[in-house]
Amino acid sequence: MFTASAQAQIESDLDAELVTVLSGYGDIDGEPQPENAMAELSLSGHASKVLQNGVEVTARFAFRAQNDHPDRPGFAGHVIDCPPTVAGCPNVNGEGIQGAFSRLTSTSDGQEYGARGSLESAYLAFDGGWGELVLGRDTGVAQRFYEGGPTVFSLARSENPILDPSGINIARVRNDISSTAEKVSVVSPRILGFRIGGSYTPDASVRRLDLNTGETFDNVLEAELGEAWEVGIQGYHFFREADLRLRGSLTWSQASVETAIYDDVETWSYGFELEKRDVYQIGASYLTSSNGGLGDYHSMAAGGAWYWKDWAFKLSGNKSEDEALGLEGWTSTIGFGRSLGDHVDFTLGYRFAQTESNLRQFGTTQSLDREGVLLEIRISE
Repeated sequence: MFTASAQAQIESDLDAELVTVLSGYGDIDGEPQPENAMAELSLSGHASKVLQNGVEVTARFAFRAQNDHPDRPGFAGHVIDCPPTVAGCPNVNGEGIQGAFSRLTSTSDGQEYGARGSLESAYLAFDGGWGELVLGRDTGVAQRFYEGGPTVFSLARSENPILDPSGINIARVRNDISSTAEKVSVVSPRILGFRIGGSYTPDASVRRLDLNTGETFDNVLEAELGEAWEVGIQGYHFFREADLRLRGSLTWSQASVETAIYDDVETWSYGFELEKRDVYQIGASYLTSSNGGLGDYHSMAAGGAWYWKDWAFKLSGNKSEDEALGLEGWTSTIGFGRSLGDHVDFTLGYRFAQTESNLRQFGTTQSLDREGVLLEIRISE
């Protein structure tokens, strides 16, 4: 039973965070060019209340502003330019194409994008003994259930990057087809270590910071997304005697595509993570998508972290392929970091990245390499 004072109490919190990423890639031929300084500022908060029937109602929001790579807003856009007018480049009726899941394009519109801001989440959550219901702008269960290895950097990640100083990253292992669109999600309570969930998104074509599924480009037949469905199962087990925690997940999503030349997008992802608290974490993930029917998209990633006193030593790597565009990418990162007090963290690392356009059937190959040192500083309040 809840007392009257507990029922009336509203708990709230407000957080702010600034993350800067500095890199030393230097002058490199080829496009997109590296960006040696970028940042993100975020403001988030929530208010929650427990009702008389025991259901907890929570309202959450998050606003974020960032300066990402100017050629690739929200991960979308081109990496290696292959105009449809050039013999051997991907095209349909003289226009470039786009990966319906990857959101990569075969050509550029030449436009650069500056700093942007977005209300990334705004939703109500109802949590009771039957599970949780979420209504509003939020990520879907396929992304929320993601499991995989740790990454070296929090925002400048080598897979699912939020900030990409190299400009050539093509790795996505999160099943995030619906981005942070308006949706309804239902997640069951955890039973015998497992929980299941589902999400429905009426319109998955949105312009968000991390995944801009609504971005359009000149001379490209963009894959305009419609409604999306997501289903996932997530498991957790604690090996008490060994002090080990094992987490794993399997997710599926399907999104309709309004553009005639593309098929609907079906995507599967799998992942696990094994953790011994304050000692190490290891994990891996794999994603495969029909990518709209013009050529599949595949991506795999693995990572590990080892902790010693206040220090964390990490490494990660991935491999991705977009068959529709003839792109292959590899990234490897190694680094270390620690907290500097209660509000400041830093990570310093080295990264090598390569993306290759490999259209052998057309006699066309091109490769872009990036390597350098990255420094990520996080200030939170």
